[in-house]
Amino acid sequence: MSWFTLPTGVPWLTLSIVIPLAGALLVAIAPAVARRTIKQLGILSAVITLALVAAIIGGFQHGVGNLQFQFEETLKWIPSAGISYHLGVDGVSLFLLGLNALLFLIAIAVVDPETPRLKQFVLLLLLLEAATAGILLALDLILFYVFWEAMLVPLYFLIGVWGEGRRVYAAFKFLIYTVIGSFAMLVAILAVAGISFSQTGQLSFDWAVLVQHPATGSWTMPFSLGAIGIQQLLFLGFALAFAIKMPLFPLHTWLPAAYTAAPIPVMVVFAGLVSKLGAYGFIRFNLGLFPQASHSYGGFLAVLATIGIVYGAFMALVQTDLKRLVAYASMSHLGFIGLGIFTGNVLGIEGALVQMVNHGVIIAALFLIVGMIERRAGTRERAQLRGLAAVAPVFAALFLIVSLAALGLPGLNGFVGEFLIMLGAWSSFVPLAVGAGIGVILAAWYVLRFYQGSFQDVPVEPTGFGELRWIDTGVLAPLLALMVVIGISPNFFPAAVEATVRALPVVVR
Repeated sequence: MSWFTLPTGVPWLTLSIVIPLAGALLVAIAPAVARRTIKQLGILSAVITLALVAAIIGGFQHGVGNLQFQFEETLKWIPSAGISYHLGVDGVSLFLLGLNALLFLIAIAVVDPETPRLKQFVLLLLLLEAATAGILLALDLILFYVFWEAMLVPLYFLIGVWGEGRRVYAAFKFLIYTVIGSFAMLVAILAVAGISFSQTGQLSFDWAVLVQHPATGSWTMPFSLGAIGIQQLLFLGFALAFAIKMPLFPLHTWLPAAYTAAPIPVMVVFAGLVSKLGAYGFIRFNLGLFPQASHSYGGFLAVLATIGIVYGAFMALVQTDLKRLVAYASMSHLGFIGLGIFTGNVLGIEGALVQMVNHGVIIAALFLIVGMIERRAGTRERAQLRGLAAVAPVFAALFLIVSLAALGLPGLNGFVGEFLIMLGAWSSFVPLAVGAGIGVILAAWYVLRFYQGSFQDVPVEPTGFGELRWIDTGVLAPLLALMVVIGISPNFFPAAVEATVRALPVVVR
């Protein structure tokens, strides 16, 4: 079932990558002094991309399982090396693609026209959008790796050049972590293709081919350390790259510096979308290609995810800088996504997929609000803010909705994914479900303290705090609408993703 049928023969998925690239090209040839035109070109490109992705979501046939992809595009790229241009979308990537398009539109819309080197800033955002869309759509492992590495370049410059504070340190630390993980993944990709070639006589990096021939056998470790399964070893190669990107405890140490340094438009997509790509990689590649290793390491990774939930929550509690508070809150909630993935059952993985979208919506709204507060008050220090609801009641009302969604109030979107994850965790790891429950309690504590400390009490401080502008309300409106709509009617997500999740070989039904 779908809402409508899209014409066949149109490369819909390629267009979702090409349109941001075309927008970047137009921005590149625009005069640097034409700041208004540059921003308008960026917004226009993002709007067209969002409309295209909305059409793809509307034309998606829900309920199609058995690891089948839709809107597939396959072209020979380097046939002698078994590398192809293969794109496809399924229940795992569909709504993340929509989140990607929405958040980049919001990010470009909130860019300050007076930003230094505005032309390069908008151009890099559009290049980043094309790369992240490619990651979600690529089904050839080499093509996926190309997009994965392409994502790193604009992020490095967006943080290192336009960031604040220790921006160069933050960008370089993020770069080093990511490169190490990417190298491990590249070695694992080459090994997966080599093992498949030895089994089938056909060299291929196509996910659809490799998933049919899971790696087997073991490797004898040097110095009499015993043997380790080949599949387990390959799993670790992919897992390192994805765990860093999520990030999973204890590979999170790059996050506070990068999130604090990055400008708000970058944080909208960095925290809202890029961090989900690690979780997406776990589901697509680790769970799909290495089912036995996923069972072997699932419990251990679930423990790390639960530690991240509690650790991130406690760290959020002690922060005085609102941006760092939201950064650690993001890490805590990403732990829920990791826990859901590693439960290995339908409820947990479905909950993780739903929560990936929900977290992206909520965390983007929180970083936008932090940016709005800092712009009006001139500070992000919680101790210097109070009573703002008296002078900005609309701001306070919208922030309250976001806060309630962030703490998982039933009826808003934050509850939906966390509830499914908790059910999945209770079926597989009861003690970890209890630990995650502690994280839920702590989330209510730090979120409400954030809200009450800033918008309640008297007298108002700072006294010159202003109400929301129309552009502020406009960028928050779609995020708030999603929080309410998904919270009230969450059944649309499972209908689209359940068939895909049930087809994963790792899933316990």
